[in-house]
Amino acid sequence: MIVQPDISIGIAIHRHAPSTRILRVTVVALLTLALAGCGGGWRHTISDCRPPAASGSADIARHLRTIEAAPLCYRREEVREGPFHWVFHVLEHRKAPDGPFWVLPHDNENTAFAAALHAVLTYGGGLLAVDSGGHRSHFGQDPNRNFSVTAAESRLCVAQRVAAPGYTSAILNHYKGRRGPYLAMHNNEDGWHGNGGRGTISVHRVTPVLYGFPAATGAAALRDEDNLVVLAGLGTPATDPALRRRVAALNDAGLNVQYKRVTDRSFDCSLSDYVARHRLGDYYNIEAQHGRRDMQVDMVDRLMNALGIRPLRRPPTPNPFLN
Repeated sequence: MIVQPDISIGIAIHRHAPSTRILRVTVVALLTLALAGCGGGWRHTISDCRPPAASGSADIARHLRTIEAAPLCYRREEVREGPFHWVFHVLEHRKAPDGPFWVLPHDNENTAFAAALHAVLTYGGGLLAVDSGGHRSHFGQDPNRNFSVTAAESRLCVAQRVAAPGYTSAILNHYKGRRGPYLAMHNNEDGWHGNGGRGTISVHRVTPVLYGFPAATGAAALRDEDNLVVLAGLGTPATDPALRRRVAALNDAGLNVQYKRVTDRSFDCSLSDYVARHRLGDYYNIEAQHGRRDMQVDMVDRLMNALGIRPLRRPPTPNPFLN
């Protein structure tokens, strides 16, 4: 669907929002997006809570019974910008909407959606899944290479067709007023093509801007090269003590870590690079091989524990006097 640039903007205000958190985000989005939309030629809408069965999302359809049985608010979000019409599916925990928030840019990474749903149900917060009709790209644009706000910034990235301030603002507005890091979830192919595999992600892949930190302890499956947490920043591990502490904490949790140093030459318009370039805060992306749901769920729990984020409901302590 081709949508021509339009300087008008429409926002659906939540009349029955499940919490003040959602209302607060909507008001912030209204002000921010109205200003940006009037000058940038893009439109944004976000619905009130609606039945998830009518979402049109294959991801939600696969987990519909779980979603309908949980205290979740489903909202449909749309951005029309330049030649693109973007649709986002947003799930937020009604009772704990301020928890961790996950971005799922690739619509063909079904295991990541399942693990992110586990994260929302267990720790609160929410998730945003980009709808690309089950494909990795959306009409030739990789959704995770679409974060930029100016033409000059966009020109640094060979994989972005045009600058996307509306797309970028709509996604990042979900972090307004939310404490905690920027979080993402991805899946990858088995191995890395540089050592005989099929994918592009590996903790063993090292370049002048990529650093690998394999975990020395933990289950062998967890330490597989495809399972890792991606960090991004502007410095190097040698010059950034805070980064070294973050890496050590994740390694101690049994998690492989890959760190990318973001420069003007290495910036690729991904969410991780954008967060680092604009110094927005800490970023964590959980990468796991396609189909390894249990592994990715385990990684979610380990990361949350390392960050000091506790489950909403702890299991009861067993009574030692009962079998």
